[in-house]
Formats: sequence, C-alpha cells, structure tokens
Amino acid sequence: MNQHDSIGRREFLTWSAAALTGATLSTIPFVPGNRVEAADMTGVAGRKRSLRLAHMTDMHVQPELSAGDGMAAALKHAQSMQDPPQLILTGGDMVMDLLGVDAARSKAQWDVWQKVLKQECSLPVKHCIGNHDVWGWNKKVSKTTGQESGWGKQQAIDHFGLSRRYYGFDQGGWRFLVLDSIFPSSSSVYAGRLDDEQFAWLQNELKNVPATTPVALVSHIPIVSVAVLEFTNPASNEIRLSAGMVHGDAQKIVRLLRKHPNVKLALSGHLHLTERIEYSGVTYLCGGAVCGGWWKGPHHGTPEGYLLVDLFDDGSVESRYVAYGWKARA
Repeated sequence: MNQHDSIGRREFLTWSAAALTGATLSTIPFVPGNRVEAADMTGVAGRKRSLRLAHMTDMHVQPELSAGDGMAAALKHAQSMQDPPQLILTGGDMVMDLLGVDAARSKAQWDVWQKVLKQECSLPVKHCIGNHDVWGWNKKVSKTTGQESGWGKQQAIDHFGLSRRYYGFDQGGWRFLVLDSIFPSSSSVYAGRLDDEQFAWLQNELKNVPATTPVALVSHIPIVSVAVLEFTNPASNEIRLSAGMVHGDAQKIVRLLRKHPNVKLALSGHLHLTERIEYSGVTYLCGGAVCGGWWKGPHHGTPEGYLLVDLFDDGSVESRYVAYGWKARA
C-alpha cells in the first residue's frame, strides 16, 4: 500500500454487513521489543510446534529516513531472540516504490535492500511480491515504455531469487503456497486478484497436497480483511471496498478453500495494520509493517514491527506482533 493511495480512484467491491457473518475477529497482541521472550505461544497440551517464522512485510526500504538501519534493526531483533524464528517470510513491498520511478531510482532502492539483507540476515528467507516491488507500471511518471529490461515484476523476481512469480515450498511439515496478488487495473495502477493461470495452479496444488498436511497461503494483498474498513466510507447498509486494498476475487478463493479443510492459514501485508480473522476454518493474519507508517512513525496506532508466527503439527496457529523498538528519524 502507498501512503498516498486514494480510495476514490480505485476499483470497488460492495459488501453487505452480512458478508462478515461467521467470522471471528480478534486483535493480535503487541509484544514490546524488551518483552518478546515472554511471548510463550506453545500452551496447548498435545500439540507440537512445527515451525516458528517471522513474517516481515512492507519494509519500504529507501535511501532516506534511515530505512536501511530500520530494516537491519528488525532483522537483528528477530535473530537475537532466545527462541528465534527458523524462517523469514517477506510479505511484499520490500522497497519504497518502483511503480512510478525511473531506472536509477529503482536501483538505488534495491541496492539498500540487498546490502542490508546480505549483511544482516543469516536465516532462510522466502519472498512474496508486493505492488511497490513492480517497476514502471505507471509509465507516465516512471518514463518507461514497458520494453526495458526488468520492467514490471521481473526486477522483483530477480532480486528475490525466484524462478517465477508464484510458487510452493515445504517446511516444518507444512505446505506453503506463495501467491502473486498484484495485477494491472483498468481504473488504477493495480488491483488485488489472481489471474486464471495462477488460480488453476492453486486448485491443482490444493488437490495434490495430502489431506493431512496443513497448508499456509502467503499473499501481499489480503484475501479477507476487516482492517481495510479503515480506508472506506460506508454508505447506507453497504460497505465499498477497494480492490487495490483487498482481493477482488475473495469470494472465489474462499469457496475454493472451503473444499480443502487442511488450508489453515493465510498471511498478508499491504495494510500496515494487524488483524486476525478466523473465517470458514482459515486463520487470516495481516502482519503490520516493518516500516510502520513509511518510516515516519506508527500507522493508525500500529508501530514498526513484524509478526511472530508459530505453526503446530495439528494445523493450529499462534501469533504475536512484535514491535522491535524503532523510533522514526528525521
């Protein structure tokens, strides 16, 4: 998400209040940086933790505002825990904004991000593409033609070391399906959805995963969200949601997931807010933002942080939002 996003110029979805029926909503507890070791998330008898991961989303790294130092501080914080994560999942928007910049500005942002990642991260990292990781889609502002090397998602694919924009992997007895939810929109630069090719891939993946294997989805834009209501002006008994803020094909995806009860988790970022929704057997987690409010302080009360997630062998999920103690710099 961009701090200057305007709901008025985006595609909209219309939800009635009844659309939220059946969802259990809860806030994600905040764990201040100096109390993170007190976040014991193991406490149900008879289950075994399979994997602890740190979901670090929306870093928005840039040369300004000491963003590189902030990214380094978050990585150091996670790795210095007495019980550290075994995996870092990035949720997209690793750099400040590539949509409307030229090649030089794009390179400057990636250079900072790559340098910090190389110097400060010793954990395995898996990446997801965010809207601000896509170079040049705003051709008028970026002064691109679309024919440049690395234009669009290719820069992100290359910097993330991916073979393609969506993929799956296995760890800790869980199957992870990392989605690409960023697509051009007729009324704005981008909207959240899956293309037909990717949806067919998702169907096939879910069909072939053993029913006893828990599955986690990872997307930049939330598939299901209530926090997105922060950014809409409801009229009458209807709520109009921007397809740039939440998946426009949410209903289609949710109906698919209902056929596969081993899908237990959907992780997202984009909103710079935290939420936990239990809906139709799936835990939907939105992971805040490493940058908070674009390195200028907290965003709607959510400080700079990352989501600490424990996955268990029974398919259950525990989470804490960790504020790593960053203070915005001039």
